Amino acid sequence: MLKKFLTCFSLLLVLVFAATAQAKSAELTRINAFDLDDETLRIEISYRGGKIEAGDVSTDLSSGILRVELDNTLPGRVSRVSGTQIDSDTKNFVERILTNKTRTNHTSIQVQFNSATEGSVKFFLEPADRSDKKDARVVVDMKKNFADNSLNQYFDGDGQIIVLDPGHGGSDAGAIGPTGVTEKSVSLAVSLKAQRLLEDSGYQVVMTRTTDIDVAAPGVSDAVELQARVNKAPPNAALFISVHCNAFSTGKANGMETYHAPNAVKGSRLARLLNEELARLGGLSNRGVKAARFYVMTHSQCPASLIELGFITNPREEKLLASEDYQQKLAQAITNAVNRYFNQGGFD
Repeated sequence: MLKKFLTCFSLLLVLVFAATAQAKSAELTRINAFDLDDETLRIEISYRGGKIEAGDVSTDLSSGILRVELDNTLPGRVSRVSGTQIDSDTKNFVERILTNKTRTNHTSIQVQFNSATEGSVKFFLEPADRSDKKDARVVVDMKKNFADNSLNQYFDGDGQIIVLDPGHGGSDAGAIGPTGVTEKSVSLAVSLKAQRLLEDSGYQVVMTRTTDIDVAAPGVSDAVELQARVNKAPPNAALFISVHCNAFSTGKANGMETYHAPNAVKGSRLARLLNEELARLGGLSNRGVKAARFYVMTHSQCPASLIELGFITNPREEKLLASEDYQQKLAQAITNAVNRYFNQGGFD
């Protein structure tokens, strides 16, 4: 009887502590982005119901994205468009602001810019101002400094071999969108555009397919088909990137994501860079970087990643994925990620 009582009491304490922790989490109420002056962008992140300390805040500016990480917070209404305000003049600089709950009591904010930029970032905390009807705020100031050129203009691929694998093909259409756009056609179109950009940057590109065909043969097993794709990679290949579109049973699922094989350090790094560039240039909601045992990744002899460009079963994203202009943006994102991979030590 005593043991049962102690077990129930312990469980009650856990629930009380969890509820208390949840209650102390600050709930974000609004994000305002505006130009403080010609050289400074200001982001005001308002919150209620909890306290944010300086140690709860971290910032990072890289690849045209300003990231603000907030511990002890809940995204609240800023996870919806209605909670974010970008000043009309600032829209020439700030493309969008995305907010996600990435783990318990932690909010990740991404400020994406219309062009490559770099600069210094600082933040400070402001208490609530009842007379001015303002909530407590985390204020982030960024000194704007546009990058003169992208990595593509300076980086020489030095003949490194990149394998691009357009998913599906031939007898396998892959996923099919509401109006009939096929995954196999989108993955091939984006890969061919990326091939041209990568070759212009000095890489050698090996395509697992360049037309609408089965790589192995029609009607073979998935394993045989996928192994045929892996076999296209020469022994000295530097990277393997498999290009796909996502699908779901309803048209509401949305966003892009990237994958790497479990415990693959270089593959994980490649997937992260691809994810960052697709989030910046592709503009869809970011479903994150994930580990999975996809055949082409686990059987590749070089760092590998599989990317899901978007949900072809989502009407809006199907239209985007079928667009030549959007396909070119995706191809540019892939190229930028590859450039960053080698520019930041990928030759090691």
